[in-house]
Amino acid sequence: MKKILNIQELSQSKWPAAIAQTFGDNLVSAFLFGDCLEEGFSALETPWTVGIILKNACTGEITKWSPQGNPAFRENLVVSHFWSSAEILNSLEEFPLEYLEISSRNVTLCGIVPLEGFVPKKEALSKQCLREWKGFMFHGRANLAKCTSEKSKTQTARTVLQELTPLLNGIFYATFGKYPESRRQVLEAFPLLGTSENPQPLATLLQAVQELMNKTFNGTAANTVTSAAAAPAP
Repeated sequence: MKKILNIQELSQSKWPAAIAQTFGDNLVSAFLFGDCLEEGFSALETPWTVGIILKNACTGEITKWSPQGNPAFRENLVVSHFWSSAEILNSLEEFPLEYLEISSRNVTLCGIVPLEGFVPKKEALSKQCLREWKGFMFHGRANLAKCTSEKSKTQTARTVLQELTPLLNGIFYATFGKYPESRRQVLEAFPLLGTSENPQPLATLLQAVQELMNKTFNGTAANTVTSAAAAPAP
């Protein structure tokens, strides 16, 4: 089967109708989201990722998609996430970063536009950003341990910068009151991070993120960089 290589092909393919037919009245929304909508995405290398919101996302409903999974994958489409409407409503303050991304950057395939007009509460966004940053820095020493050569140092910094994208998007939103259009826009707004191809050295990069966290969230981000990033690799 021919791989679907662009959004127009996908929108005009059989899959939007197949999703709608599979879930019927239980379907709320099916949409593209995530890295497949980022600059630099290549459908030759990575499949399109689809999220589906159902009124009832019980196992019996989700597994209705199972017979379609392999044929869809062969055409370069993966349903990566299912949510129920109630699950989203009950976790808006727990996962505002994820829902802000879905609301701000999606391509609706069928059903309604997901989370249209969602605006996260400032306190909830701050809490999740702080939680994500602390969790990320828990692994800071392991990242440094990978840096055994100049090439590996650069590659590790690139990987770290990519992994920090959701957090940096949250910082951008908290700073400017809008969701970034692309990763490039974030890096242009915060030049101390470097660029996707040429990020700052890892210790400098992490310190720059720490400073952004402190500035954006009024100094409430404990300085987790010094011990994790400055310590010698084991």
